[in-house]
Amino acid sequence: MKKITSLSLGLSFLIMTYTGIMLFLCPHGRVAYWSDWHLFGLSKNQYSDVHTTSMITMLIFGILHIYYNWKPIVSYMKDKTKKVSFTKKEFLIALVINMIFVVGTLTFVQPFKAFLNFEEKIKDSWSVQYGEPPYGHAEQTKLKIFCKKIGINLDEAKTKLTNKKIVFKENETLLTIAKNNNLSPSDIFNSIKTNLNPKNKTNKNIPARLGRKTLQELNQLGDINLDKSLKILKEKGLNDISKNSRIKDIADELNTTPYEIYKMIKIK
Repeated sequence: MKKITSLSLGLSFLIMTYTGIMLFLCPHGRVAYWSDWHLFGLSKNQYSDVHTTSMITMLIFGILHIYYNWKPIVSYMKDKTKKVSFTKKEFLIALVINMIFVVGTLTFVQPFKAFLNFEEKIKDSWSVQYGEPPYGHAEQTKLKIFCKKIGINLDEAKTKLTNKKIVFKENETLLTIAKNNNLSPSDIFNSIKTNLNPKNKTNKNIPARLGRKTLQELNQLGDINLDKSLKILKEKGLNDISKNSRIKDIADELNTTPYEIYKMIKIK
């Protein structure tokens, strides 16, 4: 059993390392779901699921490993008087090393900040390749509602899809239509986006990670006028609104999407 424990612990560690690297490299969820992103045959969700279940395997066999090696582990904690001490140099060094990584990550200081920013750049690079959805979870929107939100003529969109031999129903979500036709939601969008009303903006004009941006950040980008935006949102009943309010939080309070909030306050 000791051999099985050690081997299982080692294998689960390797699997978690591999899936962790893939999750580090993969795009943000909105891009992954929109483009039906896969790497080496697995999607973002599949990598995440395997990572989670491997964590359970590692946890179980990690506990067994501690059980079978309890005596040597305790011996590492003993001082010269043969008593367990939490002030022993080796234990304190191990504790400090782990705390540096935890605290450094949470406080976003260097070099952790540079590493996390590097991860963000990798994820953002996928957006350039695959594009961004018009709004969060657009793939879960029914075709007829999606067309209405984006400014696409539904009848023209249906004709376009039919001409491309894409099987669909207007009450089906883009994700369902895509799966039924072995396509991605972005493929469905690309099939109909030529019918966009020129007065409407495409997803390329929408700031990346729109929901996470604050009003102040949008103002700095030149997309909105901060004072006018605050006035508009206060008229909608948001009295506690401020320049630091995030678009996603505003959308949640008004029971709408970040994209709709963006359209509402964007400089015309």
